[in-house]
Amino acid sequence: MNPRFVLGANSLQFTRGIRYPVSRPVEKIQVIDRTGGGSLQVEDLGTTIKTFPIVFRGLPLADYQALKTWHNTICNGAANPFTYYDEEGNAHTVRLLTTKIDFPETSYHRFAGELLLEVVG
Repeated sequence: MNPRFVLGANSLQFTRGIRYPVSRPVEKIQVIDRTGGGSLQVEDLGTTIKTFPIVFRGLPLADYQALKTWHNTICNGAANPFTYYDEEGNAHTVRLLTTKIDFPETSYHRFAGELLLEVVG
């Protein structure tokens, strides 16, 4: 299934899928330090951050233009959370952390680049 973004009545359905391998990092927010005696001290701040790095290769021009519109006007960068439907059709509420959409054109009207989405809540 190709990725899809939804915010209210607005939807962006990509015509091409993401590139494999797919990564789903999970980061624990902790302060880690050593004492003068060499003991390790860890303070767990109780937060876990889940992200979806999305890699596109050969993204058609129409999809790329729609993505730029989505970024600039609909989700307004990271300001507005939206629903991301992944390659398996699972829904996730996310924010777009990629602040600059500037994918290189790798062949005629085909673009390549990466997005970083962070799960909200």
